[in-house]
Amino acid sequence: LVVIGVSTGGPRTLEDILPQLPADFPWPVLVAQHMPRNFTGAFARRMDTLCALTVRECDSTLPLEPGHVYVGQGGTDMVVVERLGRLAVQPRPEAAEFLWHPSVDILVDSAMAHMPAAQIVGLQLTGMGHDGAEAMARLHRQGGRTIAESADTAVVFGMPAELIQRGGATAVLPATEVARRVCQWILANRNNH
Repeated sequence: LVVIGVSTGGPRTLEDILPQLPADFPWPVLVAQHMPRNFTGAFARRMDTLCALTVRECDSTLPLEPGHVYVGQGGTDMVVVERLGRLAVQPRPEAAEFLWHPSVDILVDSAMAHMPAAQIVGLQLTGMGHDGAEAMARLHRQGGRTIAESADTAVVFGMPAELIQRGGATAVLPATEVARRVCQWILANRNNH
């Protein structure tokens, strides 16, 4: 799984990254973009027109499929679950103890509950606050790979800076380099098996 946490400045940053992923990209991509409910559906539809991958809003329980991007619905938290022996994503009501939604921390923790950290790549992109930093640092410690967006392209450096400060970033890259690095890691991985 590729798990993306992003907030302020996110839509433009995601336009730098998701359209660069090839149509045969072998892993599902999950996006927690802090955004109100009435924006996430339109955002997912717009990204779908820009990307080789299929982009959809997670407005119900959806099976995780390669070559698909799932955008968490605003006003909910998106979680990875197991359904009939396979992984899916579903929206859940916002957890009150978390400040930002869809929550990056909740999404990353739910992914780690269902798969080994080594099979997860986390991207911590532009945004204010610290949502995702703790969970992605944990992912990194357990053998997952993480990328923090660098200060030179982040609209707001808060979220990536928090991950870097926690020692949780495998790499720190400008947004324009993120897709290439993710493809190197994942496609190299695929060729080794």
